[in-house]
Amino acid sequence: MDLLNITGYQRRTPQVVAEYKGFFDKEGLQIKFHETIYAPDHNQGMAEGRWDFTLSSADTMIARTTTDGVDYMLFMQAEEGLSAYLIGQAGVDSVEQLRGKLLAGDPGDSNLDLIRKKILRTHGIDDTEYDIEIIGSSPVRLEAFLQRRVAAAMLTPPASDKALAAGGALLANAADYVPGWPLTCGWTLRRWLDGHRALTVRFIRAWANATDWLLRPDNRAETLELLMTKESLTNASAEEAYRKVVPKARINPAALQTVIELRKEMGVYKPPFDPPERFYDDSYWREATGSR
Repeated sequence: MDLLNITGYQRRTPQVVAEYKGFFDKEGLQIKFHETIYAPDHNQGMAEGRWDFTLSSADTMIARTTTDGVDYMLFMQAEEGLSAYLIGQAGVDSVEQLRGKLLAGDPGDSNLDLIRKKILRTHGIDDTEYDIEIIGSSPVRLEAFLQRRVAAAMLTPPASDKALAAGGALLANAADYVPGWPLTCGWTLRRWLDGHRALTVRFIRAWANATDWLLRPDNRAETLELLMTKESLTNASAEEAYRKVVPKARINPAALQTVIELRKEMGVYKPPFDPPERFYDDSYWREATGSR
């Protein structure tokens, strides 16, 4: 068995299926998964080569490539569509009521912090009209929310489910503001990718085969049960995660363009602007799946 050290914010649906239904085993792969808590640690670790690759947002990869100059490359797309929610404390009934309040966040030039900015600006609230406490990933933001240290937080399941169950108010669904978002992609340092082609192809093939299995109607119920028991998702959140699975992990350039456009709109991507093709190499995916 060959060991892959990977990181990300949580295990995604095809990963869970590939682990428990034997698709990684079939490819001779052992997966060691590190759950990221704090975005700067993730970004520094990736730049240093602490993990082989990450399963996380394409936005983070594009941000660190264009802003920090790190030579990353994306090789597969696991999910499309956002599962993220702006949730306020009980009594905060609208986004507009967040003006002048303290919100939980990560450093704010990518991912959910960028989307939070989009939501608040859409409601007429400038970045200077509220405060941010830099806390960490969704589970850590949830802790701050439950301790009532912050007025609101961007949260993902299962943290968002727990916040709502504790009396939180759903203020905004991120998918309504940024549709077609490439939520989770596989990406890594170009030098690692160049040096591990066969290993990467085997991983993609296991992942793609897992999507083939879980997307068959007769396997849907078992997939949802795995997500609920292994990842502590509610049935509704498991259903939503299921809907976001990209068949065969195929890269969608239009989804990457969505990231580029939002970064331009939010003023965090400076010209010259590159097309999506700069940021991915689909030859690994094509070799793994035999598709074009």
